Amino acid sequence: MNACLRPLDPIDAEALASGAEPVEAADAAEHVRACASCAAAVADAAAFAEALDSAGSPPDPAPAAGMDLASGVLRLRPFSRRERLDFSLWSGPSLMAVALFLLGVLLLALPGITARDQAGLIAAALAPAAALLRAASRSLAELLAVAPSGLDALSFALRGQSAFGLASLLLLAPAAWGLKRALARERR
Repeated sequence: MNACLRPLDPIDAEALASGAEPVEAADAAEHVRACASCAAAVADAAAFAEALDSAGSPPDPAPAAGMDLASGVLRLRPFSRRERLDFSLWSGPSLMAVALFLLGVLLLALPGITARDQAGLIAAALAPAAALLRAASRSLAELLAVAPSGLDALSFALRGQSAFGLASLLLLAPAAWGLKRALARERR
């Protein structure tokens, strides 16, 4: 299947799969009729919604009232390019973060907080960080101390159970392949 030069937005694919009007591109339905890869994306979205509906149906033949799982599940897909760049979607959280930052600056600038109080607040904030650093260094030291005996025990167990060791090594191949695919999707 050839890659589409104008791929269909996932929102439009979901809309066309459910029989609704496309949101992003008005001519998405015509494009899907002409493009095989985009038609496959719409078919995948329809299959996903059908799978969600079938997973949410009760085991007995009598359906429960309002048991439409596909409409109750939030979209389980990455944000589209338009959604990532649309400020109207991110304005609320962005403004909340800026307001929280400015409130913190205002609280530090109030005349009631002296330099001594500010130093105390900074020391109180750094105390947990020092404890985390100490715990991490102790964990690393314990890991390095136990690693040789742990590797010896693992080696002894694998020598005694060679079939288990071989199966473990063979299972690393699909795990590495899955990790490679996950990292490739993340880069896109």
